[in-house]
Amino acid sequence: MDIEVGSRVVYKGEEYEVLWIYENGNVEISKKGHHRKIELVQKSDLTKLT
Repeated sequence: MDIEVGSRVVYKGEEYEVLWIYENGNVEISKKGHHRKIELVQKSDLTKLT
């Protein structure tokens, strides 16, 4: 699984976009909507959308 900045991913059943990838394996993801919600999660918790 090759997740890059800008990738669309699924986290806990909802779609997010990858904003930033840290060297320690953490990933900042954002859910688009009225208020942008940013989460910091482990890369291994994400599923990439094709």
